[in-house]
Amino acid sequence: MLTRYEIVYQGKNELWELWEAVFDDSGKFISKLKVQIRPVDNLIFLMRRLIFLIALLFIIKTSAAQDKQIFFTGIFPEISLTKKISQRNKLNFKVENQEVIFDNRDTEFENPQFTHYRTDLMLFFDRSLRPGVSVALGVFHRFQDNEDGNRIIQQLALLQRLRNLRINHRFRTDQTFTRNDDIELRFRYRFSVEIPLEGDEVDPTEFYLVISEEPIFSGKGGEFEIENRTAIALGKLFNSNEKLEWAVDYRTDGFIQEGFRTRLWAKISYYYNF
Repeated sequence: MLTRYEIVYQGKNELWELWEAVFDDSGKFISKLKVQIRPVDNLIFLMRRLIFLIALLFIIKTSAAQDKQIFFTGIFPEISLTKKISQRNKLNFKVENQEVIFDNRDTEFENPQFTHYRTDLMLFFDRSLRPGVSVALGVFHRFQDNEDGNRIIQQLALLQRLRNLRINHRFRTDQTFTRNDDIELRFRYRFSVEIPLEGDEVDPTEFYLVISEEPIFSGKGGEFEIENRTAIALGKLFNSNEKLEWAVDYRTDGFIQEGFRTRLWAKISYYYNF
């Protein structure tokens, strides 16, 4: 008698299932469900609690430091190109650019202005492990004032489907290297929901809504910091390979260290797969 165990991922209920598969002497196959588990539920629950705590900390911080806030706003275009190189593997190249239009710290320049803030180049190798689960490794270069920066990124992405919603969980760790500066280590968790606006799912030529929340925990030179990013985007799917999103991206940091900052970006993102 031959006995073996295997893990089966069920996309409908987002469960990992452990089955016992048995073949008797006649070759008859007998299967038995042993256990169902949710390997990421506890981690996702913890990250949602952290998002709530960050929101509470934001309220406390803003109410206590109304006169010390740094605020600037501008435009944030980005282009993302993805090339599928095999059934499971793909490459993603992204360019982001930020231009400041208003900055409440500037006394030398008149507002509104048009000042380059930073430009980021990113390249990711992404591998699908199974439906709804993928890992990626990326490299990053930032052009900015003073010294440019380089970053290495590790990513785990999970996709859940709930009726007509697509729920994404993205976990990232990264390490940023800048000349004459300490290395910065970060952990990021982004929770996002995609909502169809013209039916049960997003079809070509239709619009959709994306809402996301991302807390970022960082350490640099022995100092700990928290950043939070909240965004809401209106997207249009042109076809299976091309889409465009218009978003409002609101970012805050300086929760722990001095210098609380808020940044508001008008973001436009173009995505193309080939």
